[in-house]
Amino acid sequence: MSNAPELAPSITVFKGDRSKLKSKVNLLERIQPDYYQSEVDSIYRQSWLPVTSTKEIPEKGDFIVVDVPPLKASLIVVRGQDNQVRAFYNICRHRANKLELDERGNKRGFTCPFHAWSFNTEGKLTGVTDEPQFPGLNRQEHDLIPVHTEVWETFVFVNFAKAPKHSLAQWLGEMHGGYQGFFDDREQIAHWSIEVNANWHVTINAFTEGYHSLFLHRATLPDYQGGKDNPMRHRPYLEVMEHHGRYSAKANPDHHMTPVEKLAFDAGRPLYPAFPQIDTDVPGFPASVNPGRVNNWAFDITELFPCFVLINGANWHQCMWFWPIDENRTLIRVIDYAYKGQGLGDRLAHSYFRVRNREVFREDISTMEAIHASLKTGVMSHVVLSQQEMLLQKHYAVAAEMVEAGA
Repeated sequence: MSNAPELAPSITVFKGDRSKLKSKVNLLERIQPDYYQSEVDSIYRQSWLPVTSTKEIPEKGDFIVVDVPPLKASLIVVRGQDNQVRAFYNICRHRANKLELDERGNKRGFTCPFHAWSFNTEGKLTGVTDEPQFPGLNRQEHDLIPVHTEVWETFVFVNFAKAPKHSLAQWLGEMHGGYQGFFDDREQIAHWSIEVNANWHVTINAFTEGYHSLFLHRATLPDYQGGKDNPMRHRPYLEVMEHHGRYSAKANPDHHMTPVEKLAFDAGRPLYPAFPQIDTDVPGFPASVNPGRVNNWAFDITELFPCFVLINGANWHQCMWFWPIDENRTLIRVIDYAYKGQGLGDRLAHSYFRVRNREVFREDISTMEAIHASLKTGVMSHVVLSQQEMLLQKHYAVAAEMVEAGA
């Protein structure tokens, strides 16, 4: 006879094929140097990776330099004079110097500071100083080195494979047509980054389950989810797809605003942790926003494998990158977007949202280095995952499948 307690009923609706998911996962093997290198080769060189937003490069000639740490790559993402968005390695084709030193800007072309070779925004080599001293030089063979680039909604994706196995639409699956401009009318209101001494799996895992919220966030967010009918804050909708996973969270109908929260959201339009309701029955409402059509919806969390988390609510969304530096370190980047402020009240609401998000984030990262340090002792190899941690199960299943396929 089992000693396990009888399972309490859950409000969760599960969707997707769960047949290959495992509740027990070996994390110790995943923090070893050789395994990490296999992940770089089999996962990061093969996956479609979101690297920036089109909101960062709205005009012709706008560019942003982004780093992709697992591949030791610096990229120039630029909107060309033909209005097409492209990504190139940030490498001059003369002697491999770093071409663009500015983080962002607007230019008609790029000139290397070393010997002044120049390239246009479409990547063409347009100028070679003292060119007669390069007999037989074929300019067309020395254009900037491109990276496969596609735009989806407001996100710019790259793929480092010589020939990607999937198109971006195939990689995203049913989500590809699911947002229909939902992110368009937003502005960036916050961004920050931090390097933590923890493996990338450990860091992204902290943001793809809600099991911890009742406990870890008991001081900052004591009653924003859950309530009498959902005391353990189970996710009402949880879905796994071919590569990715997502869930929806339910707001607590009995949430009591703090005085500061009430002041901020009386003055401006509500943002997290207040959850204004939106009518999902409107014709044409995006299918991937509150995909389970949950009543009293709070927000969705989507993991785009391997290392990107998108959190979206009614008036805001948050982008999070968990870039591995090596098997022991991860660079976390966060950008918050919200409705465009229309006055001081909205700016006050933005400020409260920004500060509250930052404090919750600090709590989330507080466990990462401790977990990684514990795993490094080698005394505990496996972790056990509940049904509410199913996005973690999916994450590890996809990672294992891609590493095995690349072996």
